[in-house]
Amino acid sequence: MVQGVSVCAGRAVPISSLIYILWGDHPTAAAGNTLQTYVSQLRHVLGTGSIARVDHSYRLDVDAGTIDAVRFERLLTAAIEHRSDPERCRALCCDALDLWRGRAFGDLTDDEPFALEANRLDELRLATMEIELEAELALGRHELIVGELEIAVVDHPYREGLWYLLIEALARSGRMVEALRTCERLRHELAEAGVDAGRRLIECEQAILSGAPGGVIRQQHVPPRCASE
Repeated sequence: MVQGVSVCAGRAVPISSLIYILWGDHPTAAAGNTLQTYVSQLRHVLGTGSIARVDHSYRLDVDAGTIDAVRFERLLTAAIEHRSDPERCRALCCDALDLWRGRAFGDLTDDEPFALEANRLDELRLATMEIELEAELALGRHELIVGELEIAVVDHPYREGLWYLLIEALARSGRMVEALRTCERLRHELAEAGVDAGRRLIECEQAILSGAPGGVIRQQHVPPRCASE
């Protein structure tokens, strides 16, 4: 993702705030001059009119369509709108995920004011991945996504939607025993977190045993709202 440009695009940011972000409570004596150099370098990359000086502040003036984070959220919004069309939904999700190149804001991920925004974008990225896999399942590609889902539930064990997609993909592939064992794995993960599995998991197991997993296991979720909506 483009680093840093989505947080304050279009808003003037005081020079003092920028210096704090870069140097914290211990700015160098030449911090102001160094910041001017950085701004000059950014203008060279983004265009001479990309960063405006407003009193004692700088404002980023770029087309929102050139910012990866904005493009990503627009593609996710479109994918949600086309959820009833799995092929189109999948294509939009893939385009959105292709914009990612590591965590948002890179090395600044854990620094204010980037941390909250980075976490929000990462949550949307996971939601996009889940919607894309859901579309793959709707297109009958259950056998092809089992491996990807196995990795996903290991990396994100508390995202129940991924577990149910994996269970359904296994069941549709005729791997009923593995599907039931995956139900037990989910029950264990939830118990470790102090959460009752609830009726949905019981209905899921019953659906597998009855040979009709589709439509019972998978329940469409609503991902976090995009800021651009």
